[in-house]
Amino acid sequence: MRKIVKIAANLFYGLFIAAIVVFGAAFVLSVFGKEGTYQLFVVRSGSMKPSIEIGSVLLVQPASQVKKIAAPLPTPVFHQGDIVTYLVGDDPITHRVVGVEDSDSQFTYQTKGDANRTPDQGKVSEKQILGKTILVVPFVGHAINFAKTQMGYIFLIVVPITLIIYSEILTISSEVKKIFAQRRGRREAI
Repeated sequence: MRKIVKIAANLFYGLFIAAIVVFGAAFVLSVFGKEGTYQLFVVRSGSMKPSIEIGSVLLVQPASQVKKIAAPLPTPVFHQGDIVTYLVGDDPITHRVVGVEDSDSQFTYQTKGDANRTPDQGKVSEKQILGKTILVVPFVGHAINFAKTQMGYIFLIVVPITLIIYSEILTISSEVKKIFAQRRGRREAI
């Protein structure tokens, strides 16, 4: 029974550390992501429900890396049905492409949130689009947003570090006790 509990505790500990690493990487990418690289975004509105829930994390492939079809005439990078993330001012918006227009080989896109009744007000140029959504992970964004708060920092950074340090102190203490016990045993043998 003790062995099963120890295995379960080690498994939980390993999963906990792995989750911390994943959340840390997601946090760093979401804060320090640059244009032209894969970026993570946390969904903050319900405009794409039910396809994408609030609190989901989106992995966005940069527009420069989206495969274009080789054709003699210019072709759009994005197509109807693609979910793209674009900037309006400094705010990223993720909506579905519902129309593509060509004007002198300059493509603009009509976008719409799945939960919205009407398409977005203006057209989106290819230059505004950061990239195409290639992966949606539901609800992980809630943890990332929590990690950005002071309480989240304490629970996801300070507490795990404290537990690791405490665990190491217990291990060192145990090893020191073993060494002293061995020395006592040698003295008594003499």
